[in-house]
Amino acid sequence: MSLNNHHVYVAVAKCPAYERDYVNTSVKNLIDFLGGIENYVLPEQKVAVKPNLIAKKSPEEAATTHPLVVEAVVRLVQEAGGNPFIVDSPGGPSNKGLLSAVYRATGMEAVAKRTGCRLNWDMGEIELNHPRGRVVKKLTLLKALAEADVIISLPKLKTHGMTKYTGAVKLMYGAIPGLKKAQYHFNMQKLEEFSQLLIDINTLLPASLNIMDGIIGMEGDGPTAGSPRELGFLLASQSPFALDHICAGLIGLDPAILVFLKLAAEQGLYPPASSIKICGDKLPESIVAFKIPGHKQIDFNLPGPLKKIVGRLQPKPVFNLQACRGCGECQKCCPAQAITMLNNKPLLTLSECIRCYCCQELCPHKAVHIQQHWLGKKLMR
Repeated sequence: MSLNNHHVYVAVAKCPAYERDYVNTSVKNLIDFLGGIENYVLPEQKVAVKPNLIAKKSPEEAATTHPLVVEAVVRLVQEAGGNPFIVDSPGGPSNKGLLSAVYRATGMEAVAKRTGCRLNWDMGEIELNHPRGRVVKKLTLLKALAEADVIISLPKLKTHGMTKYTGAVKLMYGAIPGLKKAQYHFNMQKLEEFSQLLIDINTLLPASLNIMDGIIGMEGDGPTAGSPRELGFLLASQSPFALDHICAGLIGLDPAILVFLKLAAEQGLYPPASSIKICGDKLPESIVAFKIPGHKQIDFNLPGPLKKIVGRLQPKPVFNLQACRGCGECQKCCPAQAITMLNNKPLLTLSECIRCYCCQELCPHKAVHIQQHWLGKKLMR
C-alpha cells in the first residue's frame, strides 16, 4: 500500500539517562503517543521483543539495545496480557553457548530474571515464500521470530560501515539465522542489492511497533567499534522507514543518501518528509553531527584492467595485530572466506574480500578498522 497520501507519526520522548524511572516513563509516553500498548498487543498473543543483540557487548559499549529499554517494553506487554519473549540471532554460528554469552553480556538474562519473560533458545529456521520480494522470493528466517503473533523491534541508533546508518530497517537483518547472514551478504555484495534485501525482510516480517534506543547512540566506526554518543531521546513509529528518516536527520545525516530509504520511497513504502509528523516532545533544532565512517564504496561497472585499479582504491579491513587476541571470529563470520588464521592471527586475501565489513562488525576486541586510499575518498566526495 502506498503511504504517499497518509500521515505517518514518529513519537519522541526525552530520556536523559539510563535510569529505571526515566526509561519506564519515556517508553510508556512514547507508546501512549501512538495509541497505547493495547493498540499493538492483545491478551495471550506471543510477542517477539527484538532488540539489537549484535554481539557479546556490555550495555556501556552502546552497541546493543540497553536492557532497561527492553525491560520497560516487556513489562508493558505483560500488562496488556501478552506473552513476551526476547529474541535475536547475533552474528556468528547459531549455538546455545554463543547465545547464552550474548544474553548474559547484554543484560538480557537479567531482564528475563526480573520480569519472568522468556529468552528464546530455539535457533530453528523456516523458509518463507515472498512473492513481493524484489531481490529474494524466498527467505530463510528464525522460526521463533517468524511465528510470533506480534513483533516489537528495539533498534539502537548507530552509524554503520557499510550502510552509513543502522536503525529500525537494518535491525530486521537479525531475523536471518546465524551464519546464513554471511551467505546473504556474499550473494548480495552491492549496496543497492543488500539495501533491497533489508526492505524485503521488513515487508515479509513487519514489526508492529519500532522503538529506537537513542539515549546513547554510537558514532564513528559503528555498529560495534565506534564511540558512545549521548543524545537523550527515545523515538517510536509504526513505520521503520519513517523512524529511520527522523533518526538519520537527528544525527546530522541526510536521509536522501541512505540507499534503503531511496529504494523504499520508490516502492511507496516510505512517505515524503512532509507526511512524517512528530508527536510528543520536540526534537532539538540543531545538534553536533555524529561522526560517520570516513570510507566510501566505489561501485563502478568497469572492464577488467580498470576494475583492478579501482579495486585498490576501495576501502578495506585492516587488522591491528597488537589488539587481536586470535579468537578467530573474523574468520568464522567472513562470508567470502577471505580470512585465514596464521599463527593465531588473521590474514586477509584482499582479492576475495567483498567489503561487507562483517569482520569489523563482529570483532569482540575492536581489532579491525576500515582503511581507504586517499584517492578513493576523493573520487567519492
